[in-house]
Amino acid sequence: MSSSESEFRKDFATRPKMEDVPSASPPAPEQKVVGDSSEHRQSRARLGQTNAESTKSEDKYRVMVDTIPALVWCTLPDGSNEFHNQRWHDYTGLPEGAETGLGWKVAYHPEDLERLVNEFQAIVASAAPGEMEARLRRFDGEYRWFLIRAVPFRDQTGTIIYWYGSSTDIEDRKRAEEKLRRDERELRRITDAIPQMIFIHDSTGTPLYANQAVLDYTGLAVEDVTRSDFPARIFHPEDIEKVREEHMAALSRGVPFEVEKRTRRKDGQYRWFLIRFNPFHDEQGRPVRWYGTGTDVEDRKR
Repeated sequence: MSSSESEFRKDFATRPKMEDVPSASPPAPEQKVVGDSSEHRQSRARLGQTNAESTKSEDKYRVMVDTIPALVWCTLPDGSNEFHNQRWHDYTGLPEGAETGLGWKVAYHPEDLERLVNEFQAIVASAAPGEMEARLRRFDGEYRWFLIRAVPFRDQTGTIIYWYGSSTDIEDRKRAEEKLRRDERELRRITDAIPQMIFIHDSTGTPLYANQAVLDYTGLAVEDVTRSDFPARIFHPEDIEKVREEHMAALSRGVPFEVEKRTRRKDGQYRWFLIRFNPFHDEQGRPVRWYGTGTDVEDRKR
């Protein structure tokens, strides 16, 4: 045997046999990676959809609130601001964020602010809806009167967590009311200057007004005119009972009428007066006011 063949045999004999070679471990079962699972992807998709729907709902709500033809706001029970809608910002000219906290106060007339805050605190304390009136400054610096309504919003436990409100321009109404007051003052000055008794009654015959001639004659004050016992204090008891039915019948017909009554003077003496009434009708033809005059006819009666 040659030397090369001998070395080959020796090398072959020293090689490990197949049964002596350790076998490879079986592959581990496939592990699911949570982050890549279909369930997780679906969960993330649902969450994203929910967030998108929530954002869409909030955007829709905000558009609706900004479109309402009124100034809309929300505050916390302590009066600090939660939000004001876009119309409020457009009207006041204040940028978003300027009303944060108690910043909204700068938009109201200084003369109205303390009263407004006190009235709002009273509404909060009552835990019931309420109304206030105040002048709100427009973007051009003009103040206009607004009617401010506030209603509470409660959570599931009944605790008030927000106050929602609206502010409506009532400047035209306030001006009309002021004009009416001026007209009434002017009418009173005119009727007070007339040297004859003048009365105004409502549709049922209840006294609403008497001019200065009536007050001077009877010695009564203007506050006494609207008291329920005013007729009994100035007319003779016998005459009140005697003309009651005639008086009520004339009121129900809504036509002019006249009666004669003894009227008590401030010194206690009664004198005969001719009292005439004419009705004032509304657009439906219903008497809403009765205007009357009283003329002294004592000398004629004698």
